[in-house]
Amino acid sequence: MKKFTLKLVCFLFPLIVLLGMELFALPIDFFTFRVWEAIVVRKYRNFFPGHFYPNMEITKVEEGDLAPHTRFAVKKNVRWMTDQHGYRKTNAGLQRHNIVIIGESNIAGSGLTQEEILSEVLESRLGVYVYPYAPVGGISAFLKDIRFLDHPPEIVIFARIERELLDLDLLKPVSRPKWIAKLKRQIQMNPVVQSLGMHLDRFSKMVMLHSVRASIRRILSPPELLDTPPVPSAHGPLFFIQGKAANETVPQTTLDKAIQIIKQYQNVIEGRGHRFIFLPIPNKENIFYESLRTPKPTFLTRLIEGLRREGVEVIDTQRAFDEAYQQRRVLLYQTDDTHWNAEGVRIAADLLANLIERGEHPPSFQ
Repeated sequence: MKKFTLKLVCFLFPLIVLLGMELFALPIDFFTFRVWEAIVVRKYRNFFPGHFYPNMEITKVEEGDLAPHTRFAVKKNVRWMTDQHGYRKTNAGLQRHNIVIIGESNIAGSGLTQEEILSEVLESRLGVYVYPYAPVGGISAFLKDIRFLDHPPEIVIFARIERELLDLDLLKPVSRPKWIAKLKRQIQMNPVVQSLGMHLDRFSKMVMLHSVRASIRRILSPPELLDTPPVPSAHGPLFFIQGKAANETVPQTTLDKAIQIIKQYQNVIEGRGHRFIFLPIPNKENIFYESLRTPKPTFLTRLIEGLRREGVEVIDTQRAFDEAYQQRRVLLYQTDDTHWNAEGVRIAADLLANLIERGEHPPSFQ
């Protein structure tokens, strides 16, 4: 028995040493190709108030999420900062923001440096405080967040990539007592709780193990032999997450459901006293339909028209992106990544700023 125990200890000792180095000695992003994988909360979400580890600042040379470690990868030097709540914002000691953008990975700014993400660009453009509440599951998370109950913003922007608009859910009543939400937030903001949660979460990720496995797989199967080869274009090889399937015709029933749900979001948000603006983000496949040799998709155009008939303030990114690409051949997405690039963000920020400036303008920086 003693021999077995000794052999087991000898076998596990190198693994324990390596794990200790990963958790306590090496940079948190050492084994990842993006900052996202390094600081995203995977399993122990109840330990944290947000989607990322709080109070982080990392600068890294990243590659896109669709062709990492290949000759098609585009190197990008990015800086990430998260606030005490675990969202991509610097700690400014603010309790209240004038505008909150509810969104997914595009709003969190995957593949972009901190100054290029939509909230930062819009904040600079308008001179007001803008918060990137992303990535979150949807409007429900915002409605339950005690921060926005105690310190409500004037404007709520709901942003969603086109492909996720097909599966929106109707809102359900928020039944959790406010004191429970406050207690949970106090626990999650405790530094000891956050530190424990981060170590448990990082241990559960086994990032080093996955990195080694991926490296062995690349040696045995060259990364150029991709499952989804790139599509040629005037901007070079392009990668897509869905490809031609993204541009298939959307049934009218699905369109009507999306309009109904977004209208409900507007009613609930405005019932809370906020101004509601909807920002649809076209799929990459939508704008590059010619490269994919598919008919031009019409879902977003029909959705925007339908929402306007329902009185919803909506940004026509479909028209703006089409004009930028078709008339000026402006690249709006990262070639090796799912997400938009800084130029796509700038166009969206200009559209939002123009709409907001025509309506009730939030108070400027104090």
